[in-house]
Amino acid sequence: MIDADVSCVVPARLGSSRFPGKLLKPLLGKPVVVHALDRAMEAGCFSEVVCLTDSSEIGETVSAYGHRFILSGDAANGTERIARNLDSIESDLVVNLQGDEPAFPIEGLQTLREALCQNPEWMHTLVHEEETSEQDLENPNRVKAILDANGFVLDFCRDGRPSARTENAWRLHLGAYAYSKNFLRRYAALPSSKREVEESHEILRDLNLAPIRAHASQPGAPVDTPADLVFARQRLEALALQGAL
Repeated sequence: MIDADVSCVVPARLGSSRFPGKLLKPLLGKPVVVHALDRAMEAGCFSEVVCLTDSSEIGETVSAYGHRFILSGDAANGTERIARNLDSIESDLVVNLQGDEPAFPIEGLQTLREALCQNPEWMHTLVHEEETSEQDLENPNRVKAILDANGFVLDFCRDGRPSARTENAWRLHLGAYAYSKNFLRRYAALPSSKREVEESHEILRDLNLAPIRAHASQPGAPVDTPADLVFARQRLEALALQGAL
């Protein structure tokens, strides 16, 4: 399956334990989640781009900026939210872009789409192409992917302190996934796992559902805390100067 329709879904939950309401915080005149949807549209490779949210406020906001939304029920995470709404998603292949990624690299989204079309039986994700800095390794707000020699994910972890590290490659994980509806149906049939809850990372529900291939990318500017808004604004301003916004 070299070429196929692929939907880009942006799950958007209004509540956030670390930064409530972050998706509606303004950045250069638009809410964070609208920037994420705009990036998906700018990638120019998806058959549809849709916001999947449990919040009518988010839905009305993105609609005012011309984006389609689907109102969903409660879910433990973005992957589960997508898996519970498969009938509302047009394509059998799905890229999940997290709603708190206002400056996500469009090349990364294009890479995910192409990789998923080539190997739809795998799950795909993105990691920073450069070695992870000590600051990010030790930052629990940043998820790290632990990779084997062939670029497949062995594990995800938030604790990057020296005492927790292994000899495998550790790379900063970026906020996007690509998978098939078949994968998502199997995911939704499983209960949350202990590590998924402890690490607050959805793919830890079961790492054996499918091989997880990591692809190198430039980083985005995820908004996990109020301080992240400053960096995200700087990244968006830089993109605007480059004519990439």
